Amino acid sequence: MNSASYRSILFLGVALLAGCTGTPAPSGAAATGIAITVAPGSAQVIPGGSVTFSASVTGTADTGILWSVQEGPAGGSVTDSGAYTAPTVAGTYHVVATSHADATRQEVATVTVTASPSPGVAISVSPQVATLDACKGQLFTATVTNSANTAVTWTVVEAGGGTVTNGAYTAPQASGTYHVVATSDADPTKAVQGTLTVGPEKVLSVSVSPGSGTVQANGALAFSARVTTTCGTFAAQ
Repeated sequence: MNSASYRSILFLGVALLAGCTGTPAPSGAAATGIAITVAPGSAQVIPGGSVTFSASVTGTADTGILWSVQEGPAGGSVTDSGAYTAPTVAGTYHVVATSHADATRQEVATVTVTASPSPGVAISVSPQVATLDACKGQLFTATVTNSANTAVTWTVVEAGGGTVTNGAYTAPQASGTYHVVATSDADPTKAVQGTLTVGPEKVLSVSVSPGSGTVQANGALAFSARVTTTCGTFAAQ
């Protein structure tokens, strides 16, 4: 058998083997379903300035976040709570939020450090901190300056963390800490957040019907009860 024939047979065998093997199904980190959301997604600060990032994790009971700076110490520093401090050198840097449950799951926020930032849009939110019962509401207002366009887009950072429409926030039934974000429509890089501490569902009243009744000896009288909580009125079980 000449060398050319041998190489042809060898190539055919390798091709058949590859066809039988197939493509392995994804496994490991890709199958976890963990997702991370960071707010704000980008920010602009002066040298030595600071900005605080928040992150939410879905797809796992372990919602812990490990914060780091992609460029290392030269790119600034970030605390365990997401508070970033910029370096003294202008440039573009990246703050990384890594899932504690799965180190392959990350989300990156971009920070632009500029020595002479142009006057731009500024935004503030009121209140910055609020406490309320489950299912109750809280009205937020956002103030935008340095722009004729003062409109903002409202969002809730955490999945299942309640809803917000035009600043009117409604808490979920589950207690916890949640964050409402107002993002400038004129400059989407400018955003500010309010923090909400939502307590457990609270019982407001219990009513029994009928309030009174007359029954003969060994007779029966049916009663029903309704419970009103911060999340609505329900028939007592």
